[in-house]
Amino acid sequence: MEQNVETWPPCQAFYIESMLSITSSAIDSTEKLAIIFNPNEDLSDLQHEEILDWVQNIVTQAAALSRYFWAVKKKEKIHKQRSQYLRRVFGISEESAIKNRDLRNLIEHFDENLDVFVSKPVVGTILPNYVGEEQDTQGVPLHVFRAFYNRIGVFEVLGHRFELQPIVDEIYEIHRKLVSFSESGYVFRNAV
Repeated sequence: MEQNVETWPPCQAFYIESMLSITSSAIDSTEKLAIIFNPNEDLSDLQHEEILDWVQNIVTQAAALSRYFWAVKKKEKIHKQRSQYLRRVFGISEESAIKNRDLRNLIEHFDENLDVFVSKPVVGTILPNYVGEEQDTQGVPLHVFRAFYNRIGVFEVLGHRFELQPIVDEIYEIHRKLVSFSESGYVFRNAV
């Protein structure tokens, strides 16, 4: 008999632990950002690189989590079955913020995307790292490696923009369910 996440409950513990590691890492970064962007905090002493690392970690973890719920199209039937089952268990729809293939592909093929980004002629202002309000470029082209526009909650990397809050909300919801499953014997009980 073939054993899989749906038919053999001990497998569920492995999926729960794997995904908990991902969501915990993303939540750790989210909580650090929440402390920093407290209106009473002074951002002047903070390194933009550190803030951007936390934001990028959230996005990277969302892409990793996405692979559990949407298998790569060219993969075997077992992967598709697993991803369909997990979407059903977690109540995740096709409109999920973590499904974004652009985000997932950007992160998974970052080296190739960076090659393409730097191969194009650059005219205008170049910002390797930026945290703050969105810049008024006054018509001058702006090329951003990584930026987080904290007032609007948008992460920009290699010219692609992603709204962070829907991703964070989805990660927290999945994390809540994972914790519940782990506390009830590492099985998918009372799902959705």
